[in-house]
Amino acid sequence: MEEFLKVNEIKVIIEHLEYERSKSHSSNYLYVCFYYISILNFSPKTVLLKGRKWIVTNDLGEKTVIEGMGIVGTYPRLKMGEKFRYSSHHFYSRPSVVEGSYFGIDSEGSLIVIPVPKFSLLIPEDIF
Repeated sequence: MEEFLKVNEIKVIIEHLEYERSKSHSSNYLYVCFYYISILNFSPKTVLLKGRKWIVTNDLGEKTVIEGMGIVGTYPRLKMGEKFRYSSHHFYSRPSVVEGSYFGIDSEGSLIVIPVPKFSLLIPEDIF
């Protein structure tokens, strides 16, 4: 089994979080959090991001794992000094904490893991 290298020269920044009540009437999820993320490559190597894994833990300790290939349908390739910025969202019903990682490969063929800073999914009424 191959080992993933944690890469400190690639930074993930949670730029902005927006919380709203869900407008979907066909869902058990009451809220939605829109998040805006930047991934910056400060390493001398080109990296190809191939997937992600998120762990969402609600205030009752229940965990949901979300993982898959790509990042919002793409496989970003970042040379030194380049940035990839995207937005997406999570639906949820209880206050929760999100943590996770991106996975990929660098230009030397090493498997890499890039941690994402934890962020909270808050109830919109609690924000104001």
